[in-house]
Order: sequence, then C-alpha cells, then structure tokens
Amino acid sequence: MSLNNYTPYVAKAAWLLIALMMSAGYDAGGASAHSFNVALIVTPHSASDASAPARQFKDGFMLATTQRDAHPDNEADGHLGGLDVYVTVLDKRGLTPADIARQLRQNQIDIVVMYGADAARAPLGKTLKGSTMLLLRQGQTPFTANSTAPAVIKAVKAFTAAYKTYSGRVATPAAAQGYNAARRIDVAVRAQDAVSDRAALRASFNKTKRAFDW
Repeated sequence: MSLNNYTPYVAKAAWLLIALMMSAGYDAGGASAHSFNVALIVTPHSASDASAPARQFKDGFMLATTQRDAHPDNEADGHLGGLDVYVTVLDKRGLTPADIARQLRQNQIDIVVMYGADAARAPLGKTLKGSTMLLLRQGQTPFTANSTAPAVIKAVKAFTAAYKTYSGRVATPAAAQGYNAARRIDVAVRAQDAVSDRAALRASFNKTKRAFDW
C-alpha cells in the first residue's frame, strides 16, 4: 500500500488524539483546564523573625486547599474551587517587582497572593497591570473582625482547631490571612469552575475583600 493510502488513517488518528486531549481537559498550550496555578509572595516582618509569619501564612493557605474536593492519588498541591491547584511560594526579599513578575510568568501563574503591607504590594500591582495574572489583595478576616455573630464565632473556632491539627501550632492573624485568601479564591473559582473569566474572578475578589464569612 502506498503512503497516500495511509493518509486518511493518519488524519483520522490525529483528530482522535486531539479529541482525547480535549476531553481530558487540555488546551492547545498544554495546560489543564482542570487546574490552575497560584503564587504566594511573602514579605517577612523583620530580619529576626523572617520565616514565622510567612510559614503561618502559607500553612493557613494550604490548609484551605485540603478541605474540599480531595481525591486519592492526586498530584496537585491541593484543591480550590473544585479544581487542582499548584502553589508556588516566592520570598520577596532581595527581589525587585520585575524579578518577581519574571518568575511568575515562568511558572505560568494565574493568581498572585501577597502577604505584607499595602505599600509593598503597590509596585508589583503596577508590574502585573496588563497581564493575565490577577493580584488578590489582602482582605479582612473574621479572625480579626471581633464579630459577635454566632456563625462567625463558630467558623473561627473551626478554623483555629483545624489549623492546630494541620500545623501543630496556634493560629495567628498571618495564618488567618492565608486561609482567608484561599477561601476567597475557592469561592471565585467555584462560581465558574475555571479561571478563564478574569473579569468574574476580579469582581469576586473585590466583593470578598471585606465582610467575607468562612
């Protein structure tokens, strides 16, 4: 049989492969439609206690990724919004906003979460402007809101107990900030079961910046 006789079979096999890849959740760039990437950028409070707040923030965030949609043999770092999430942690010390932005692009980050003062976040916000990456700004947590509402008190107690079990340490405001950020992402992503609609994600982030109950 000549090479020309094989052409229809090769074409059919190619289209079958594409269909299988699409059904498995892959786009033309090779990224899974069932996962997304988050970067945690930490800013230590002082040279003498550089790692503690950053570690607590990360642990609070990662705790939230373990609480819903988990399944056996998962290769991702956790789950948020019903999707696999891969988490990259960057220490801001010694890095310029341009350095951070370059590493974010290299890791194909979808959502950037920062822990630190507002002044430290402003330069990066300008650097990311115009990109497809979204910056999740720090929000108010029920942990520090001093609310007397029974539902809020119950949620805070549940968080502190879960954090102690997860990390072996007492929950702090830094841990609550990490958890709060992950929960806000969970709500935003779950609403569309994807991260493709950046405008919808941004609107959700703005809505949950204050008075967001766990």
